[in-house]
Amino acid sequence: MRISPAFYGVALFVLGAACGSTGNGDGSSSGNADGGNSNAFDHGDFDAGGADQTESSVKMYPELWYWVDQLLVRVELDADGKIANIQSSTVTTTVDSGQSAITMLKDGSLLMSRLSKTDDQSHFFHVPNPPRDGNPVTPTSLGVMPDKIMIEGLYTDCEGRVYAMDTGTNDTNSQGNRLLRLTGNIAAGDFTFTQVSDLASAATADIDDMGPGINSDNKIVDNPGLAIDTGHIYVFNFETGEGHEVAQAGTYGIHALGGSLFGDQRSRLYVMNNKAEFFELDPKTHAPSASLGKGPKPAQGDPGWSSLAGPLTDCAKSGFVTQPK
Repeated sequence: MRISPAFYGVALFVLGAACGSTGNGDGSSSGNADGGNSNAFDHGDFDAGGADQTESSVKMYPELWYWVDQLLVRVELDADGKIANIQSSTVTTTVDSGQSAITMLKDGSLLMSRLSKTDDQSHFFHVPNPPRDGNPVTPTSLGVMPDKIMIEGLYTDCEGRVYAMDTGTNDTNSQGNRLLRLTGNIAAGDFTFTQVSDLASAATADIDDMGPGINSDNKIVDNPGLAIDTGHIYVFNFETGEGHEVAQAGTYGIHALGGSLFGDQRSRLYVMNNKAEFFELDPKTHAPSASLGKGPKPAQGDPGWSSLAGPLTDCAKSGFVTQPK
């Protein structure tokens, strides 16, 4: 994370997410981790191939989530992709100030972390039933990431697997950066993990947030996806670290929402800057919309010092090929 208070860009898409459907679909998020997909990509082309993922029966909504300071914020979207309402819930648990990460798990609950500026540790929390009425919320405290591993980004792939971005020795360069998969029951406080990739020499210096891309069939692809580093956005293979910069926009939070959440069935890309302003980005040209709305100002820190999360519907087959067991 390269701190740049003057940088208030607009931009691309994505972050943590849960595969699901907008209705009463059947089945569960499961599949073959070996995939057999092509990981080729070129300037925003995310054609990983493969059959569609089986979707969850959990009802999903057109919404985005983030959390800053003592606020958990829901951004409700209309059927046309514009913002209908921005509503914040007070977090009743006292949490240190710091950079926030968030992802929606496959059951629709929220997994959140806060990289504390007080002790430089990543504190994890779980919200089993995200509040959609603005009522106060008391997240379940799960503890801290072991071995003082500092986490900046959280990500859920199209099969419901959960990932954490280890920011290494600090949050300004790539030294020690790794992508970890949380293999334990993280919602119960089990921090067991395995390393997916060593990203110390990756295309991006540091990763604040991770998210999927949208392929030419309007489907969501989890890998290759997108990585954002203080407004520098990369098409990025999370397993190999290969990628290239495609835009300079947004700040710390990006997310893509599948087409089934909207009236016209078109998948959409959203970004939040550090003023908590929201924009939709054209997935091909990267051209931003006018501002769609602005979130609340917290008592401490930047209003947009967080990644973004939301449901991840309309998934193509997972692009994670070399999954560790």
